[in-house]
Amino acid sequence: MTNIKNQNIGLQLSKRDLLIYIGMVGGSAAMYTTMQALNVVHASTMTEPPKITVAANVKKLIILGGGITGMVTAIEMSKKGYECQIIEARPNAGGRCQTSRKGSIIQDEGGEKQVCNFTDGQYLNHGPWRIPVEHHSTLYYCRTLGVALEPLLNKSSKAYYYSENIEGDFKNKRIGQQELEIDRQGNVAELLAKCAMDGSLDDKVDQETVELILEYLRGTGLLSRKELDYRGNKARGYSNYPGPGTNFGKYSEPFDLKELLKIKLGTIYETSDHPAIMFQAVGGMDRVAHAMFKALPENMFKFNSEVTDIAQDDDGVNITYKNTETGVVTNTRADYCISALPFPIVTTINTDFSDDLINALKAPSAAPAFKLGLQLDRRFWEQDEMIFGGTSLTDIPGHGFTSYPSSDLHSDKGGVLLSSYVWGAQATKLSNLSIAERNEFALSIGEKLHPGKFRKHYSGNAMSMAWHKQKYSLGGWSEWTARKRRRYLQTVLDGDRRIMFAGDILYSEAPAWMGGAIESAWLTMESLDKRISQL
Repeated sequence: MTNIKNQNIGLQLSKRDLLIYIGMVGGSAAMYTTMQALNVVHASTMTEPPKITVAANVKKLIILGGGITGMVTAIEMSKKGYECQIIEARPNAGGRCQTSRKGSIIQDEGGEKQVCNFTDGQYLNHGPWRIPVEHHSTLYYCRTLGVALEPLLNKSSKAYYYSENIEGDFKNKRIGQQELEIDRQGNVAELLAKCAMDGSLDDKVDQETVELILEYLRGTGLLSRKELDYRGNKARGYSNYPGPGTNFGKYSEPFDLKELLKIKLGTIYETSDHPAIMFQAVGGMDRVAHAMFKALPENMFKFNSEVTDIAQDDDGVNITYKNTETGVVTNTRADYCISALPFPIVTTINTDFSDDLINALKAPSAAPAFKLGLQLDRRFWEQDEMIFGGTSLTDIPGHGFTSYPSSDLHSDKGGVLLSSYVWGAQATKLSNLSIAERNEFALSIGEKLHPGKFRKHYSGNAMSMAWHKQKYSLGGWSEWTARKRRRYLQTVLDGDRRIMFAGDILYSEAPAWMGGAIESAWLTMESLDKRISQL
């Protein structure tokens, strides 16, 4: 572990401990700034596609899967002269980069069919829905392919926390995120200040540092300057907002610390790729997939084509696929193949892969993932409660969080809320409900967050996506355990003779992100380039 050493007293303070102290007192912004200074956090280093060094000599490349990974591979390899063909089982490009808008259809495997009836051009991103500024690869294609972006407000201080599974004053009550978070920080700041003043820190830091801590705490605006007590303040806000003349307003009163600590929501800091301001594609995230599709020749795709067999020899690879509409079976051959299919799909195909590779492809676990959106006819969360973007969280199993739209702010046409987003066991449980039961569950959560308003303004239009119930996905993403990643990842990266693999699972720190899908394609392209150069 790296240590920061105080030269005066020989104290060793780990980076982790320092970040904890700063985070407790200064909040996530202060902690993240410090992390940057310590070089603990960084953005992706891949800002543009790799340079392919070997001329293709019109080599044919088959790409399995027409999602983000597959299309990026085709865009870049075509530039080098490869003859690319994309085989896609769905009737459209984009893979999991999908958006529901009026007329969209979702069909669960063995389940009900949904047809989207959202009005006023509104939509729900039930695939990717956020782009972090650190994901340079995603921003690269948005910029070069002309995908218009707009800010996504990932955090709103006016949104709520709601807890049912606790005891105490806040059971079954919503509480504003701003009040809760400022109260937590203010109380911890007061405790730290008192420890600094009564000598409790003297054996941990030198006196100069103690004075600097006290100076910092006085400057936060959360504590009284003399007594260093936490009290109502401008950061927490007002119970009566100031007005003209002699209306000076009244600060709201802090909550009891012990009661606050019973609330388990909002305690963990967001990772650096979930900042308060992110990006989204104007009009829906599927605009990214549409732009990639338009950048490719239309005849490059074989849609409604389900791969059934993969066979290799010394000179190439044979792919057999079946048209899902006509049943016609086709065989095609290429010099190389890159599979961008989800691993749970690849392992259902008849192949001649080595046992080691098959075991490696089966090693990651598919993650059930569920999203549900409801359309409301009035933006009461904005007009009545000052919530613009951001998310409200509850501890109710199956909910996860409610995300408020960042598009069409101040519109008089209502909006679509991502009313539930969960993964894992809770996603499986929720997706096993009927469509009507799913919607009722989301409405019941919304009514707890916004009493008397959520049901009243529900338009009757909803869409839900259970990714693990989609025939050609079988999960929202896949995940490695640390042990399996160490054991099997390199085997997948190496591929097998004439076939190689790509997809967000190969960017193990960013599964389910478009950036992971893109950068894994870039990595595999480089690997194929090296392989060909050695022939």
